[in-house]
Amino acid sequence: MRLGIAIVWLLFIAVAMLTPGDNFPEQSFQAEDKLIHFICFGLLSFLWCGVGLKRELVNGLESRVLINYLIFGVAAGIVLECSQLVIPFRSFDYIDMIVNEIGGIAGLLAYFKIPTTKIGLD
Repeated sequence: MRLGIAIVWLLFIAVAMLTPGDNFPEQSFQAEDKLIHFICFGLLSFLWCGVGLKRELVNGLESRVLINYLIFGVAAGIVLECSQLVIPFRSFDYIDMIVNEIGGIAGLLAYFKIPTTKIGLD
């Protein structure tokens, strides 16, 4: 179940970030936009950290958790943000990419703090 939810969430974020935008003037910093990036990539990292693992068998930062985090908590945020360079009316933003990574770290930390068995993700 966790894998399915993680795939759907990754696809949702990819479509949202890679759909051509409207032609509107850029604004330097929007707190709401940064919060959305943080939440999206935090949840993405949280979901993917546990893919392929039995929660009760995870003792600390196992290699599978680390690999999942590096791919979906770090690389996905960088790749999706950089991909906006070639999308019409989208723009690359270093701050968005940094917030994506901070969200990914938060998702990793949340994976170890939130008992996912209670919400049916394991």
